[in-house]
Amino acid sequence: MADITNETIARQIMAEFNAFKDTYDRYLDRMDDLVCSLGENSKIRLKARYLVVNTTHISQFIINGSYVVRTIDGMLKKGEV
Repeated sequence: MADITNETIARQIMAEFNAFKDTYDRYLDRMDDLVCSLGENSKIRLKARYLVVNTTHISQFIINGSYVVRTIDGMLKKGEV
């Protein structure tokens, strides 16, 4: 019973991370489009760039988290619950 529960929870963890990753990817794409749509000399563009450019830590989290999710997925496939 505990194995089924752990597997179910692990799959939910993977799904939540993937949903976060997909949402973050959409955010970056949309914000990049919006910021680039502002005039090059716009003061708002200079401020808004921060919301797209300064995402290094989040991007690194996504990369590391993707590795963790792939590892969990591999463990589930091997039955390592």
